[in-house]
Amino acid sequence: MQFRVFLNRLLRLIGRGGRSEPGADPDDACALIIDPFAGDPGEEVGEGSIPVDAIRAACRRMHGAATKGELLRIAASEVAAFDLRDLEAMNAGFERKVANLPPDYRDRLLASVREEIFSAHHRLVLLSRNGSNPGMDEPPGPGHQTYWAMVAEACTAKAREKDPKYLYLKYLLSGFTMFVLKEPAHPVGTPFPGGQIVDEWEGTYLCPVRDKADDVAFALCPYCPAVQSVEPTYPEMRAHRQKRRRQECLENYWTNYKG
Repeated sequence: MQFRVFLNRLLRLIGRGGRSEPGADPDDACALIIDPFAGDPGEEVGEGSIPVDAIRAACRRMHGAATKGELLRIAASEVAAFDLRDLEAMNAGFERKVANLPPDYRDRLLASVREEIFSAHHRLVLLSRNGSNPGMDEPPGPGHQTYWAMVAEACTAKAREKDPKYLYLKYLLSGFTMFVLKEPAHPVGTPFPGGQIVDEWEGTYLCPVRDKADDVAFALCPYCPAVQSVEPTYPEMRAHRQKRRRQECLENYWTNYKG
């Protein structure tokens, strides 16, 4: 399926009719969230680049990690090759990409992207420095081996034209988030065109596009622990779900009351 055709169908599925903002380009916004290549700053190959052979070798090591702790150690050693300027360059590249989106939506999206970059990096560094942490002897989240094989192929494809270092960093941070923390690659609250968000309800992460991005090459979605939402995930839906749960509890109480 062609990517633009996919996006058009996606927007019809999750959008709110008549609520698009003047000047918005929802195709571009949705692509930036779903497609890692779309938001990558794509620096030209040159000084400071990471050889694709080194990336592929590291991906093989992460592919072989048997525990979350082992995966964390390898990922942390790879992330150590980047500094604050690299994180800022990633963020600045995304800011340039979304400069023409409506300000309100753009600001909410950028807040999520900053969390995806800076917060994930901070948590990775802290966790790797703390030594022994609860749960680190557990296996990584499901699909992690397939993920690192995909990362190697994605960075190889990027290297044919441009430096893959920022794309690689993005995949490292997302891999840590998904397979060590077992959280969605796109943080809770990440907004999609039309108003829906990545959400969390009773310990389950919900995404409005989880099952609709499998045809996007090198996407994070197939590996994400979030599940496809079965009802809209507009921010106001949380209050609706809470009200519904309270009503269910009351009905259950009176049904089972033996007094």
